[in-house]
Amino acid sequence: MFKKILFLITLSFNLFYLQPLVAQGDTLQKKELKYDKSLVTPVEFNEDSIKNYAQDDAFDYIEIEKPDTWWTRFNKWISDVWNSFLRWLTGGGEVSGFLAFLLKALPYLLVLGVLILFIWLFAKVDLGGSPLLGRTPGQAILNNEQEIIENQNIQALIDEALKENNYRLAIRYYYLLLLQTLSKKDLIDWQLQKTNHDYIHEIQDGGIKTSFSKVTRIYDFIWYGSFEVDEEAFAKAEKEFKNLQAHI
Repeated sequence: MFKKILFLITLSFNLFYLQPLVAQGDTLQKKELKYDKSLVTPVEFNEDSIKNYAQDDAFDYIEIEKPDTWWTRFNKWISDVWNSFLRWLTGGGEVSGFLAFLLKALPYLLVLGVLILFIWLFAKVDLGGSPLLGRTPGQAILNNEQEIIENQNIQALIDEALKENNYRLAIRYYYLLLLQTLSKKDLIDWQLQKTNHDYIHEIQDGGIKTSFSKVTRIYDFIWYGSFEVDEEAFAKAEKEFKNLQAHI
């Protein structure tokens, strides 16, 4: 009897819960399957375009290691020194604003300063008259120095320059007169290729060497420095040249 009652309860339970599932299954079977019928266009690749991209450096991702040369090592050393200087200057921290702009512009400012310095020195030191700078009025480029020292009356050339108030040229002739006199006295061995400092080392007499060194500095400053000499400055320089000339 108990088994019959248990069977009836189980059957009622199955009928109660399985009926909605059957109904749901019928509903699913009645639904229509839908397919995506939209037009799909496959992507086509243009082989010519691919070749053009392959030849474009912007799409070349191959990294070529540069050979290690003295130039690359020098650049690396310069970069390391500069970065160390920046770290020292900024204390190792990041900077912004005007200071950051100034630090970026600093290398260019340094290069510009060096160029300006070279231009200034080139303009000041006129080695007998540079063809790039042009010839100063009244300035002589004496490429016949050997002819003047060996054959010319240099005192007459001095007098002629003074008549034209060309004091700078007169100083030039005074110095050539000293070289002429020193050569005649066998105190120096005058040669066209020698420098003025070579002659200083050749002079054995201490007093003459000191005086000649002094007038050489005056001459270098006036002649090679393109220094315009007025009458007063010339008188002071002339006194030094005449004193040495008389001493020789």
